[in-house]
Parts: sequence; C-alpha cells; structure tokens
Amino acid sequence: MGITHVRSVRARLGAVVVAVAALLGTQTAHALPVAPEPVAPVTGIPQPCPSEHPWPGDDVGVETITAQLTETFGLALAGRQWSSANIESIKILWQTLDALNCTDYLPTIQAKTKGRIGLNADRISGYAWGDWSLTRANHVTFDFAKFEAALAKGDEGRLVRLVVHELAHAWSTDRYSGSAQYWSDFQALRRAEGRFSDYARGSTSEIFADVVGYYVGRCALDNPYDSGEHTAYYEFARDVVFGGKEFGPEPGTTPECSVPAADATEPQPGNEDTSWVEALVSE
Repeated sequence: MGITHVRSVRARLGAVVVAVAALLGTQTAHALPVAPEPVAPVTGIPQPCPSEHPWPGDDVGVETITAQLTETFGLALAGRQWSSANIESIKILWQTLDALNCTDYLPTIQAKTKGRIGLNADRISGYAWGDWSLTRANHVTFDFAKFEAALAKGDEGRLVRLVVHELAHAWSTDRYSGSAQYWSDFQALRRAEGRFSDYARGSTSEIFADVVGYYVGRCALDNPYDSGEHTAYYEFARDVVFGGKEFGPEPGTTPECSVPAADATEPQPGNEDTSWVEALVSE
C-alpha cells in the first residue's frame, strides 16, 4: 500500500470522526430535558407536599431526631415514649408533618392555640390511640405502644389519619369564638350530609376531625372518601382547611396504596377536652 493511499484512508477516517463528533454535539445541544424526580412517596399519603424536611434516618439517634423535630416543626415534646423502640412510629409522625408543609395547616394550629401546643408520646388509658388535651393539657398525645398493632399489619395509612385527626381538634379550637364562620358552615354541612365515618357517628367535632384526617390519609383502610359519597365533605377539607391542596384522587377513586392485612385493627382517636377550647376563647 502506497503512502498516498494510506494518507487518503487516514483523511477519510478523520472526516468520519469529525462528522460523528459534530452529530453528537448537535444531539447533545438539542437533547430533551430530563424529567424532574417525582415527589418521594410518604406512607399513607398518595400526594404529599414536596418534602422540605426529609426524615433524618433511623440510625442518627432518637435524641437527635426529637431535637430536630422540635426545631423543624415548632412543637415541644413531652412523654416517655420518645425512644428508639418506637422509631417507626416517630417516623410516621415526622413524615406526616412534613407532608403538610406546603399548606398552612400547622401554622394555623400554632396561631389558633397561641403557640401553646405540644406533642406527648405516652401511655393512654382505655381504647384510644391518640387524644387532644386529655392525657396532657394543650398536647396532642399518641400512644406509640398501640401504634405497633397497625405497623405490624401494614396499616400506616390509618396512623396518618389518626395523627391528622387529633391535630384537627387543635385546628378547630376557635370554633366557639363567635367569629369562626368555618364552624357555622361546617355545622350546616353536617346537617345536610349527615354521617361520615363509623367512629365519628353523630358528633360534629369528631366528624370534622375525621373529614380532615381521612382527607390527608387517603391510604387509610376503609377510607370513607373511596365510596364517592362524601364529595361535599371532601371539598370543605380541600377548600377551607388545606387551601386547595389535594393529597389523593377525587372521591370515588381508590388511590394506589399498599394493602394492609384485612384484619388490621383501626386506630381509635380519643375524645377531646373542650375545657381547653373554652379557656382559650375566654382569654
């Protein structure tokens, strides 16, 4: 092979390399945009707010986690169950609070309670898994030892409903103030719509708390919204309590959720202490 032919082959190869490089450059310049990462799923909530405060991790130590929980969400902690043995229950609580961060749910509670609300993790006597201001005044109390029954059955969704339900009682502490139009509207709604859930029965305050709790915890087993019969209650929670933010599909559509064991025991809220509401209003 002559020198002239070798040079010709090299020239042609060089031209091919340049052409391929140019083509790749063109493709890179006009590449389609990369889709953003989806919102990280939160157990029990199909459409949470984008996470601003991810769970610190199971291995960072419960003392660090509880200190960060207070600093992040502005809720003082009390009780004897903030321990590593209850880390999964604490995680459910943390992620539920974080899943609400794009709404004014927690800031509204802080404003209505004048900043005097805390979280108490301790034993609750009787049937209740959680309560508002009964076991400890001005605190939402959760019995993490009872949470284990739901965790064992994969029913985290109803724990989310329980957390939001008890916080809903704190959200509505101003309902007797005389200027709470939302409460007059809800009472009228309740008279028109009637029963919502098996737990709430005929109590307006418990119906309100369950309307709100199940609205966020759409993965709760036997969620009343899945039937499609409670659109008016759904719209009230969406428009009045959460400013339009939806945490799952419209009523009548069962969201994509992990399926808990059919024999899972439903976490039971406790009745609230209304003397706290009356004392707050009288100030």
